[in-house]
Amino acid sequence: MFAALSILSPSVSAINNGLATWYYDGIGACGGWNVNTDFIVALNPIDYAGGTKCGKKIKVNYQGKSIIVQVVDLCPSCGWKAIDLSQSAFQALAPLSQGIIQISWDYI
Repeated sequence: MFAALSILSPSVSAINNGLATWYYDGIGACGGWNVNTDFIVALNPIDYAGGTKCGKKIKVNYQGKSIIVQVVDLCPSCGWKAIDLSQSAFQALAPLSQGIIQISWDYI
């Protein structure tokens, strides 16, 4: 019976689709000091989950490019599944002048 239930259960994708912006680094909500050259990310309030994701790494994908960033901050103005990247992380994917990009991301 358990096997039948497992087969019938829908598959849930762990890939998150959302928007990415960039921000000026400093003291993050996770408690550390960061600089613009760090590959870091601030998560939206839902995914930040009260700080339980601090220190986790995520892989961010955009137009065939991928980067790995570490969760160090909260982005209170970010919508669900949206993230805020450090300047250097954003620039690895697109020019800062682009401002907002449509990305996919997942915890690694």
